[in-house]
Amino acid sequence: MTKDTPIHVLIAEDDVLVAWALRAILEEAGYHVTLAHDGVQALALQAQGPVDVLMTDFQMPRLDGRELIRRLRATRPALPVVMMTGAPDDTALDELRDATEAGIVILAKPVSPPPVIAAIQTVLGFS
Repeated sequence: MTKDTPIHVLIAEDDVLVAWALRAILEEAGYHVTLAHDGVQALALQAQGPVDVLMTDFQMPRLDGRELIRRLRATRPALPVVMMTGAPDDTALDELRDATEAGIVILAKPVSPPPVIAAIQTVLGFS
């Protein structure tokens, strides 16, 4: 990533409407976005060319967010990650945060533009 190249975010999200909304939010903020509709597709897209940030849903068919992160970080341990979850309450979110490795920001769904942008900036070390 250079000064003239936008930051590339790979979004792994099985809900098409959520994926499109996230893409719109991030593209409007100047990011380059690639969409994957599950973890398997995300792995294939990452293999075509590295991304700067992974934004993934926690629960997805075929390959969930936690396993996707584990596989991508096996070769890129410092990959910045934002994980999204529809966890039902604050206790469940706290448990997920406690069980999740360092360097991952967790967002509760539904998400809105300011927290999405803030999470990306946080994992990139911009804030």
